[in-house]
Amino acid sequence: MSLISPLIPIILPVILCAAIGVVWVRCRQPFDHEFVRRIVLWVGVPALIVGTLGSTVISVELFKQVLLATTCMLVFTSIFAIIACWVLRIEPRNFVMPLVFGNFGNMGLPLCVFAFGQEGLAIGLAVFLTTTIAHFSFGVAVLSGKAVFKSVFGSPIIYAGIIACLLIFNHWDLPLSLQNTLGLLGGLSIPLMLITLGVSLNSLKLHQVGKSAGLGVLRLLVGLAGGFASVYFLDIDGLERKVILLQSATPVAVFNYLLAIQYRRAPDVVAGMVVSSTLLSFFSIPVLLYFLGV
Repeated sequence: MSLISPLIPIILPVILCAAIGVVWVRCRQPFDHEFVRRIVLWVGVPALIVGTLGSTVISVELFKQVLLATTCMLVFTSIFAIIACWVLRIEPRNFVMPLVFGNFGNMGLPLCVFAFGQEGLAIGLAVFLTTTIAHFSFGVAVLSGKAVFKSVFGSPIIYAGIIACLLIFNHWDLPLSLQNTLGLLGGLSIPLMLITLGVSLNSLKLHQVGKSAGLGVLRLLVGLAGGFASVYFLDIDGLERKVILLQSATPVAVFNYLLAIQYRRAPDVVAGMVVSSTLLSFFSIPVLLYFLGV
């Protein structure tokens, strides 16, 4: 019990907030997915990115290193995922993206906050920013079979990232009143993302259970392998190493399911991957946190 108790304050808030979403739906309360998605992606997360990265002391060198490490993580994970698809003889275009893109936002950011505080959140946001750009460009291109730039530059998260970069690279400080405003708006993001995660998990159903569960486990394995390969290749240690590894071990992002529906890429199996990998992560992530010495 002494090994588990330090991890409870990190994992339990994530579980409880997601459980609120499950209970909310089970009680037949209305939940406007589109409104919540827009308020989070257009207001909450951009405010969180600018407010946190603009006020947290993060050096230009560290910020660049996180962006590079995240890019390497995605490259290594993509290589492992493609190899796995080839070995298992499954369609790469259907399953590489769910295997590569974990839940860096809804689950990753809350874990970074609870495990590593504001500095960990700043690094986690840099990871989230990089993966979001990759997901909406390279990821959508793989699924659709063509380059898609509108979805990238139509996202407020990208412009929030540009503003955050300007603040970091120029060592600018935001006025206190603006910092407080962004803090209030950004504060709604993490609980809303977790509640939405719970609502989404409750609505998803397992299809082809064996295949979905197997691919869900594979996501956790190739993601963590990509994270380890990245930090080893770049010789990264300290807090940055812990955040990269934690983010790399997150389950399949719910957004992969929405894209699978849009582009007709085995959505039923991808839904099962989301559910199975998320449930498994409630056991695997505490083990990883213990390994990281949290």
